[in-house]
Amino acid sequence: MSFETQSKSDILTRLKADLATMLNGQSSIEGTFNADMLTANAIEFEQAYAEMNLMIEANFADTSWGEYLTARAAEFGVIRKEAAKAIGKLKVTGTAGSSIVTGSLFATEQDIKFYSRGDAIVSADGTVTINIECGVAGAVGNVEAGTIVNIPMSMPGITSCTNLATTYDGFKEETDAALLERYLLKVRTPATSGNKYHYLQWALSVTGVGQSKVIPLWNGAGTVKVVIINSDGATASDDLIADVIAYIESVRPIGATVTVTSPAPLAINIVADITGIADIDAVTTAVNTYLTANGFSMTYVSIAQIGKILLSTTGITDYSKLKINDGTTNITISDEELPICGTVTLNVAT
Repeated sequence: MSFETQSKSDILTRLKADLATMLNGQSSIEGTFNADMLTANAIEFEQAYAEMNLMIEANFADTSWGEYLTARAAEFGVIRKEAAKAIGKLKVTGTAGSSIVTGSLFATEQDIKFYSRGDAIVSADGTVTINIECGVAGAVGNVEAGTIVNIPMSMPGITSCTNLATTYDGFKEETDAALLERYLLKVRTPATSGNKYHYLQWALSVTGVGQSKVIPLWNGAGTVKVVIINSDGATASDDLIADVIAYIESVRPIGATVTVTSPAPLAINIVADITGIADIDAVTTAVNTYLTANGFSMTYVSIAQIGKILLSTTGITDYSKLKINDGTTNITISDEELPICGTVTLNVAT
């Protein structure tokens, strides 16, 4: 017999029938003591059935969630990827010879804290570039260039600081959907002896990797290329690529020559005449959302899909003379390219 959840009304009906059988002649109509007692029990029993149903759902990966999915996946060696702290470089200015010790504190105007990752000495020109790490994990640490400018705690001889480039590789904890996808990949694909699926699983298990593809024999016998993008659907940093290389080298079979790369951004520039309102920001956001979700698996960018996005944008009722990258045909995408939205030019028809 299969398990089914029960409603309060169904339970109450059965309880009243049972009571009538056990205590012949006693009333259980609404307003009586018996009815109130049975109703209270029916409410609790309904909750118990709901909890039992959740227990069943938690036991199967397809319907599980949170800590229960984490535990289920871990049984098969698939460990949920923790949130990662953003890293970057900071240019510090001060008196030559002044020292910066590991763990020195710097911050943005919004008080996002960063800490130095090693000792450093200000050079003769009065500057030194140091490695930094955000104090908290997650995308909050991915801050724009020129925003880490505060020194909350006094450091002798140090006068100012700034990050010349955006900090990067701050990632949130792996989502349930991403963990389930890796779990199903592990249990449904034959990953053995360093085959294609093994390299795919190894790459995806590294924190910060969002998607991956594996190209066996890409440069002759014994060669494997692993192509990755990060968890945000963007080109992976050199640091993330190095992490993937290090992990794969620690687990792969002897003999293979492994190359790990990440596709370079390929801007898709859009020009069209439109009828309606030229909301360039809305079109840019919609195209980026589409390309982030699908770009890594694309072999071409469809001009028809771009047209569909235009028509789906609020305020645009029609378009003509659509071009992407100065052409009217699809744009071919190689394994070394990742399409992103470039410039969007919308000319309102008069």
